[in-house]
Amino acid sequence: MQENDRATRTKAAGRIQSYVKSHIWCTFAAVIGAAVLLLLLVLMFYMRRQYYRFLLQTTYSTQEALLDTVNENLETLLDGYVATGAGICVDSELLHDTNFQESVEEYIASPRGAGDKQRMKSALKVAGNVSNRIVGVAIADADGILYQYDKYEISAPAKIDLWNDQEMVQKIFADMHALNKGQAIPRYQIVTEPHVHPNMETRGLVHLAFPFRRGYSYQDIPYILLLSFQTAPMEEILKQLTVGSEQYVQGYIEGSDGKILLHTNGKDLFGTSAAAWGNRQKLSDLSVPVGKFGWKLHTAIDEKQILATVNASYRPVLLMYFILILLILGLLFWACRHTLQPLYLIGESIAKVQNGQSREAIPIQGCNEIWQLADSYNQMLHAITQAEEEVAYQHTQAIDNMKMKQRAEREALESQINAHFICNTINAINYEAIESGNYKVSTLLKKLSNTLRYTFDQKHQNVYMRQEIVWVEQYLYLQRERLESVFDYEIDFDPDYDSWPCRKLMLQPFVENSILHGFEGRREGGFIRICGEGYREFLRITIEDNGCGMNVAQRDLIREVLRNPGSEKKCDMGIGIRNVITRMKMYYGEDFQTELETEEGKGTKFTFILPMPQQEQKIKPVNGSR
Repeated sequence: MQENDRATRTKAAGRIQSYVKSHIWCTFAAVIGAAVLLLLLVLMFYMRRQYYRFLLQTTYSTQEALLDTVNENLETLLDGYVATGAGICVDSELLHDTNFQESVEEYIASPRGAGDKQRMKSALKVAGNVSNRIVGVAIADADGILYQYDKYEISAPAKIDLWNDQEMVQKIFADMHALNKGQAIPRYQIVTEPHVHPNMETRGLVHLAFPFRRGYSYQDIPYILLLSFQTAPMEEILKQLTVGSEQYVQGYIEGSDGKILLHTNGKDLFGTSAAAWGNRQKLSDLSVPVGKFGWKLHTAIDEKQILATVNASYRPVLLMYFILILLILGLLFWACRHTLQPLYLIGESIAKVQNGQSREAIPIQGCNEIWQLADSYNQMLHAITQAEEEVAYQHTQAIDNMKMKQRAEREALESQINAHFICNTINAINYEAIESGNYKVSTLLKKLSNTLRYTFDQKHQNVYMRQEIVWVEQYLYLQRERLESVFDYEIDFDPDYDSWPCRKLMLQPFVENSILHGFEGRREGGFIRICGEGYREFLRITIEDNGCGMNVAQRDLIREVLRNPGSEKKCDMGIGIRNVITRMKMYYGEDFQTELETEEGKGTKFTFILPMPQQEQKIKPVNGSR
């Protein structure tokens, strides 16, 4: 079952691939779709990056402004706390009919714990009601808490006093005593522990310690006032830093001890090291000092979260882009089908022609370039029909002409003198010359016979170099005797290369060029040298004469013939050379090389580099060889 499903999927994939390859609109759709997608993606990424930069810059500038505003509000709030505490300590009128100072003095003067607690409680309660932000009021001396009042005091066995750590209170008193004895300003002190109410962990606290002076001097303070304020107003002010940007902005207050006092993420971070938290979160941090309280107000910006927010906002845009691309591809499909209709008609017509069906013209329904192509196709069909009729007529004529030519060649062949008859006749004359004692004539006749026999043999066009060299030597001998010693010659050929394959009569045009053109007008002194030697894995042959050479124009024409024998440039001197170079290149292939060196008045030199033919044919010796 799985194999059938796999085969079905494979066939479907093959059909889809075949359809895509055979329809040009798929290519157009792919190119245009990719271009549009690339353009949209580039545009989207550019806009996203610009939006990210804008949001980042706006966030930083907004947070800098909010940091100053929140810091100012925070300082105002703390200044109010300080003013409230200072008023309680120095202004007895705030307590109306109850003299807070006297109540405290009377309580302290009595034996410890035996004072009028009710009156002390009433005095502290009056002090606590000065501000609804005060949570508790306490009086302490060097030994610890004398009495404390808690607005949210509850009656329960598990109740814990707000100030239950006497050692902490003693330390606060000692710090206040040292601060005031040194005449430092301000004289109050901010205390951050405990930072939450022991009976209500959801209620944050911040404390202010104030000295009670003795007379007009702060040198030896008898006791201190501890006011506990709720941090809810500070938290509300701190949240102003994150309004509208809670996802990527966090605000917190760092105390003078480097620990977090308040944080917009809740109370779980209270008491945590601000430096350690910042290093762990890896956030960008902006901070300002909070007045003269020794605190720092921080705003932490999460740039990665800003980027994530930007990406999330652009995901619907990306989906919209893909839907747009699908719409574009749909329109492109319709437009391509409509535009390419003439091509489909042309394809159907071609299929009919291939199947041998009728060649009907395509009905033209438009005038654009593709319909013009269809019209050209109709004209081509008409021209092909006419051409086929003309070819059929010419074919009939060609057959008739071939029959006539064969008849004429047969008649000419019958009337032609047989090459063997000529050679046999020359041999008979040779015998007569030998019998009459004319050995020079005999030698000439014998070489002429061999030369003619080698030339007339049409069966063997591919021979060995030793056969070609023997023929060239006989040819040069006859020419030298004919011209009465106008030139002499020398052949120096390495016998190790006797069996190198070559084309018959391939050296003759170059030797003939030296005789006819190089020694033209001479009576004596001409010399031709033919040399054959090994050159790497090739055979190098040179044909050199001391004739009149060539002028620049002739040299350039011959070099052009050697380089490109198919050139249309005409050169009477190079017709035979053109033919033989064509034969040599066809036989030896691309590795065949030839070179011409000539100078007017100093002679001519042809050099040939002959590779071994790739498909060496079996060559039989031709009659007339050594």
